[in-house]
Amino acid sequence: MDLGKVTLPLVIREQFIFRREIMLKMFLGASAGSAYCIAGVSLIFPMHFEIAREGFMSSLQCKGLIPIILGAFILGCGMCLSGSCPGMVLVQVGAGIPYSWLTLIGGLSGAALYGVVQPKIEPYLKAGKMKSPKIEVCMTIFIVILEVFFPWEKEVPVGTTPWKTALPPELMGAIIGFLQIPAILLINTTLGSSSAYMTYTSQPLAICKNCQDMRQYLNAFVGGFCAIFGSRLASGCTSGHGLSGVALLSLKSMFAVPGMFGGGIVLGFIYFSVDSYHYTGRLYS
Repeated sequence: MDLGKVTLPLVIREQFIFRREIMLKMFLGASAGSAYCIAGVSLIFPMHFEIAREGFMSSLQCKGLIPIILGAFILGCGMCLSGSCPGMVLVQVGAGIPYSWLTLIGGLSGAALYGVVQPKIEPYLKAGKMKSPKIEVCMTIFIVILEVFFPWEKEVPVGTTPWKTALPPELMGAIIGFLQIPAILLINTTLGSSSAYMTYTSQPLAICKNCQDMRQYLNAFVGGFCAIFGSRLASGCTSGHGLSGVALLSLKSMFAVPGMFGGGIVLGFIYFSVDSYHYTGRLYS
């Protein structure tokens, strides 16, 4: 992620207003790489594949299409505000990205709140069965088209040297996608990050019932809050739906991914039109 320069909040925010395509290239590279790996695992290790596939699909069985798209849209808004996503924020904290720790705290708060309201909203999240088409070849072709019109060397941030301090984002994304192989073979699951937030926040909530009544509304971590809350409502995040769900040919995930980008794009253009400097950190004419 760092070599692909997608950990910089500026790169994510400018993606949503179509001024930089690094994030999209890495996302597509990771998703395509994931799809190819999962296809290979399904042929070589069919038993492991079925266990992992059933584990992911079961998380979507209780959710209808509308709440999944709505949750993904909220997630996209959170990505726009924070310049991060559920999986990437951990990398940003480790890399010392400013305010990334607030995004992490906001994400944990969003997970805690969702854990409280989940029993109350579940009856309204009705499921629906959908069939799914193949997608990995289409993503590969789209990556090639993006690279032809938007060469990655011209999109890296100022002060970055291509092939030295930065590498092609689609290649870095593909490497992330290859992590599906050890995930499926060793722990019988697919890539995803937002459910881990629920695991962590459930521990103190189980001990202190009064914690369920706490409300944290600090503006500094509203992006992280929306990202995780939206992810749990959608039963998946950028990696859960984008890398695993699409690769497993889940049509609900294929609706969720445009929902994520839709939320980021809508809020991104609104934010940029109101205050371009604070959105991107620079002024545009």
